Amino acid sequence: RFPWLPGCNACSSPDWDTVEASGAGTVFSYVVMHHPPFPAFDPPYAVALVELAEGVRMISNITGVPYDKVRIGLPVRLEFLRVDDTLELPVFRAEAG
Repeated sequence: RFPWLPGCNACSSPDWDTVEASGAGTVFSYVVMHHPPFPAFDPPYAVALVELAEGVRMISNITGVPYDKVRIGLPVRLEFLRVDDTLELPVFRAEAG
């Protein structure tokens, strides 16, 4: 749920509904992480602010291309990375273009 609030961020109403996102997006901004290491990813890796087609933005890793090939405007698609039996993370895979 975006944004992570108990109600509407525009009118403060506690009523809300859901919309299924397509999973398509573009890289809005990004950084390359060198430190600290994270158990699910080997540094260096790209972490991006991805703008979904529906307009919301979320932070996640970019996969499918080397970290030094990530660029603003890169088209990406949501997928899920199973790290272990208890951890599954949303990541965005760069789309061929």
